[in-house]
Amino acid sequence: MDILRLVDEERQRLVSLDHGEPAKLVTMAYYRRAEQVFGACAVRDARSKESFTNKVDRIVLHRLLGPVILVAIMYVLYYLSIVKGYQLTNYTWPLLAALRNSIARILPPEGLVFDPAIRSMVLSVVDGLLAVLNYVPIFAILFSLVAILEDVGYVPRMAFIMDRVFRRFGLHGQSVFPMVLGGVVVGGCAIPAIMATRGMKDQRARLATILIIPLLNCLAKTPLHILLIEMFYSEHRAFAIVFISTVSLVIALTVSKILSLTVLRSEESAPFVMEMPPYHAPTVSGVLQRCWERLWLFIRKIATVVLAVMIVVFALTNLPGLGAAQKQAYCAESDRMAGRLRASVGDGSHYAHILADEGLIQLVRYSNEFDLAKKAAASDARLDKVHQSFAAKNLDFYKIVNRGRYESEGTTQVDQEAARVSRAFSSFERERKALRAQARDDVIVHSTLGIVGKALEPVTRYAGFDWKINIALISSFAAKESSVATLGGIYGLDSGARLEESVAESDLGWTDLHALALMVFMVVFPPCIPTLLAVKMETGSTMWTLFAGVYPILLGLLLASLVFTGGRALGLSGIQAMTVFYVTAIIVMLALSVIRERGEEDLDEDFDA
Repeated sequence: MDILRLVDEERQRLVSLDHGEPAKLVTMAYYRRAEQVFGACAVRDARSKESFTNKVDRIVLHRLLGPVILVAIMYVLYYLSIVKGYQLTNYTWPLLAALRNSIARILPPEGLVFDPAIRSMVLSVVDGLLAVLNYVPIFAILFSLVAILEDVGYVPRMAFIMDRVFRRFGLHGQSVFPMVLGGVVVGGCAIPAIMATRGMKDQRARLATILIIPLLNCLAKTPLHILLIEMFYSEHRAFAIVFISTVSLVIALTVSKILSLTVLRSEESAPFVMEMPPYHAPTVSGVLQRCWERLWLFIRKIATVVLAVMIVVFALTNLPGLGAAQKQAYCAESDRMAGRLRASVGDGSHYAHILADEGLIQLVRYSNEFDLAKKAAASDARLDKVHQSFAAKNLDFYKIVNRGRYESEGTTQVDQEAARVSRAFSSFERERKALRAQARDDVIVHSTLGIVGKALEPVTRYAGFDWKINIALISSFAAKESSVATLGGIYGLDSGARLEESVAESDLGWTDLHALALMVFMVVFPPCIPTLLAVKMETGSTMWTLFAGVYPILLGLLLASLVFTGGRALGLSGIQAMTVFYVTAIIVMLALSVIRERGEEDLDEDFDA
């Protein structure tokens, strides 16, 4: 006990003399002594050349050039994966749409207003899953590029470069690798990232790292970010990508500093020591293998967790459903619309018999299949085959849906009567789809999840979130991929189109300010349930687990409300509000970085030595 007391007294004496933490002094003394022993025992050949690794590190790890190179690599990474990867979805989506159409054909046929329950459930789940699977090309590029960086040996250099920055926010170099896994640079996953903190001896930095990892760009957040950027910020895509890629780190560092100065202030701290591996050339097999492993984990998660969530969400958004009187009212309105269509065509028309009850339903199904087939055609040659196939199937139907035009003996003919019926049918279809959308909204509003989403609107309206967005956010507690999947189920149902097209056509009144608020909220959105379980396992504390789940909700609502309500009050556009928020967040982060913590010291000279 006397020895332990003496050690504690000497430790406090060193700290009081402003020599810094004893553990850091011991570490630096250890390395200095190792250099002395090496210098006394080893003989350096005058002809020996500096290694390739050292030459590259002089540039990559330079005090000024290092961070610039790091930012440039991050930008290239996101540009190739998100911008170029999204362009690949133009080729993959027709395949997914064709799969959706094939599934739709084997299901019970649709009705004019209400569909059979099995058809609605299956297509709702399929639309949600396809909305997420559409981003597989992006993730394939992303994972390949990350694997290349890992093989080359640049990831440890990232830790070295960022250590100087992280130490000012209650973290250190050992926080970098878990944060890389969590998405500090590219889409990651919070669960393995939190598991990777086990080796950290600095308890304060470890807890801070665990608590901020869910704020980073985890893979599950990426589909929603890409969706909103493509919908509202396509003209400013590059800046929006940089913003969403880096603002999460800015917010995470700010939160880490605040936690270190408050609730984590009494936790123990320890130094960070690491060695740099030599550079290696990446192998094609290694890169492809790691890419496939991570891609398969993503697909497997979609096939399990997201699938289960979509089934539950469908039940909660459709039960208890509409009453018999409400359904009869919608069906009566549908009958009136059909009656107006027949009256406008007239009994004397050649096509009048087609518009009888069963004939009209068959025409509607034919029209939907024709539209979906045209969207799935990836070339003019395939589009011609679609026209030939549908004309051969039913020429009268084809004339109506093709505005009276048809091919006869190699020339294009126009049936004027069919063109007139086509205009009347198009008007009927617009009214029918509006009625279906109204009925769909009515079902969701009166559903279990709809009631909850509506109840939250008085709070979330300041952030620009309506009840449908609330439903999507609630569903993403199980898995964040479910946010896009749920939106796909709500807006993509019955369309077969991309989710961004379905949302745009639904006339929601969304603006780029709504999109920005939603992106900011999703940045700090609370961890999914599996991540909270990982937090509980690693911290062993129910209190920290509850804290990790609650504080992001409050912080997210605060930031999203400031963006939406503040931006609208100042008359800012989405890109202007994005710029103001970004600059303000960086200023706050830098202001907090100058506040020194107890026992903190600047070791830049030791790293440069």
